[in-house]
Amino acid sequence: MKRLTIITFISLMGVMTAVQARPDFPPPPDSTVSKVGDSIVLNGIAMDIRLFGSRKSPGEVLAFYRDHWPEGSQDQPGYVETDAMPPWRIITRVEDGYLMTVQVQAAKKSDGSTGYLGISRMPDLDEAPPELGRGFPKMRGSYVANDLQSKDLAKKGRTIVLMNGASVRTNANFYRDFYLNSGWSAEMDKEISGGNIHTLRFRNGNRNVSIVINGGGTTVVTAQITKEGLF
Repeated sequence: MKRLTIITFISLMGVMTAVQARPDFPPPPDSTVSKVGDSIVLNGIAMDIRLFGSRKSPGEVLAFYRDHWPEGSQDQPGYVETDAMPPWRIITRVEDGYLMTVQVQAAKKSDGSTGYLGISRMPDLDEAPPELGRGFPKMRGSYVANDLQSKDLAKKGRTIVLMNGASVRTNANFYRDFYLNSGWSAEMDKEISGGNIHTLRFRNGNRNVSIVINGGGTTVVTAQITKEGLF
């Protein structure tokens, strides 16, 4: 679920500027960086996300980007910081039509820090927004909050977060009926936490889907994986 943390924050940013050359976005000092997936598309926007580990503390990483990016003015700040999703601390900047996001927290097994670097082109407000959750079964009245699609060498993945006002049990019945009636086999169908959470997993050939349903303004999180042959 770590990807969801950064992408949820990015998806909330609604700033639009003219798209120019991709801005300079260096990694933190004393860090190692690896790419997260070959292709990532969030809510119709192609993204480049990198995982980093640094010997610098979270505070030092944030200080690096404060120094690297100009402060700007009160009306047009050079960057925005937030700690609204602890333990993550986030700093973002919009430049030349791109959104750059640094999400950092203290490393759990060593000194220093770990986190994500994300960069994406801002959407063109003149274009119609994509239909989120297209092709995925949804109960009437459902609202799709995020639709993340990724592709690696041998598999495609899709993670969808949606919400509706129906109960956990009603959602579980809906997805159970849909997949079983569509030729999928059930691998998990479990009610936990006194019925406040329900987990399901289905398989159909090289495709599998996992669904977690949480109560209290019901949220459905689904992860779909399709394994592909290399040749």
